[in-house]
Amino acid sequence: MKLLLNIESLIPPLTGIGNYTYNLIEQLQDEDIETIECFIGAKYFTAEQALANCAAASSHYVRTRDDGTAPPAQSRLRALLRSWTFAYRMREKLRNAQLRLRASQRRDFVYHEPNFMLKAHSGPSVATIHDLSFIHYPQFHPQKRVDWLSDQLPKTLARADFLITDSDLIRDELISDFKVSADKVRTVYLGASEAYGPQTAEQTRPILDRYGLQHGRYVLFVGTLEPRKGVDTLLDAWCNLSAELRQAYPLVLAGAPGWQNHGLSERIKALEASHGVRQLSFVAGSDLPTLYAGAAVFAYPSLYEGFGLPVLEAMQCAVPVVCTADTSMSEFTEGSALLVERGNAEQLTMHLNALLSDEQLRLGVADAGLLRSKAFSWKRCAQETLDIYRTVSPR
Repeated sequence: MKLLLNIESLIPPLTGIGNYTYNLIEQLQDEDIETIECFIGAKYFTAEQALANCAAASSHYVRTRDDGTAPPAQSRLRALLRSWTFAYRMREKLRNAQLRLRASQRRDFVYHEPNFMLKAHSGPSVATIHDLSFIHYPQFHPQKRVDWLSDQLPKTLARADFLITDSDLIRDELISDFKVSADKVRTVYLGASEAYGPQTAEQTRPILDRYGLQHGRYVLFVGTLEPRKGVDTLLDAWCNLSAELRQAYPLVLAGAPGWQNHGLSERIKALEASHGVRQLSFVAGSDLPTLYAGAAVFAYPSLYEGFGLPVLEAMQCAVPVVCTADTSMSEFTEGSALLVERGNAEQLTMHLNALLSDEQLRLGVADAGLLRSKAFSWKRCAQETLDIYRTVSPR
């Protein structure tokens, strides 16, 4: 079997889709696949080249951010394209035209689009639909992006030979909202890197010292700082804790600013001055496992997720998790995390207070999460994805 993968999501800083694409390619190299070709625009690479290029670009991105300079021009360009009205359609037309130039050479390739929208391809195709947040929460996305995705998604759903979702929740939404045949879409759960795991206070100390943090003495959130992630709910809940608990367990927010976060950003700045909130706007990927492992509690009250990878990463680090009920996160955690109603700050305060005040409860939730996390891996994700490729492969 021959495989063709779009790697435009591998431009740093990697988003959730970028991490998905990177880990999928890395694991697929160990499987029985004759050829893996990766493309971005008109450029084609081997799997090894794609991963090496991503690692080098990410390293350069980290260095430029660490020394206080602006991110690379390529990343600034991507941010501009995301916000530009005309860019979505023109970019897709250009990339489809580039792909058609070599289409005749790759008709027998299975094309997997890991980033929602299929490009032009004359052979079998598979698309991963990570979430439908632009439909359920359009107010949390640029309007032009919502318009473009709403226009293009039905075309991808019709053209794809098979569809992959990150959770049954998204699968059910495709079936009910878009009348996709149940036989055409399958859930493949994500995994977390093996770098995420439990660490002792001695192991975390070198990195936590750099951030001015103490092992087991902070509440952590990792994710884009934007309304959809429920950060306002988390801030409300944490501020409702007693002054003693807030002082003993500062709230650490690790993530870049997101869409429509001006008001949220101003609030975080105010709470940094008055309540001791810590915002780490950029954390190198190599530091994240330690940042997770050193936390007392991981709180992720996101309103909607296709999967919720930070929750799994925290569980794998043996950190007790609080996340949102009736979401994909509650689906895959299966009782191993404490759940809050969407947007319910009072309930979140109650859970945070209980976990921070009761070491045995923290250990019990942490152990349950660690045990549950063993059911997931990028290797499993790749093997189940490969089964889907074989279903649509011409040979």
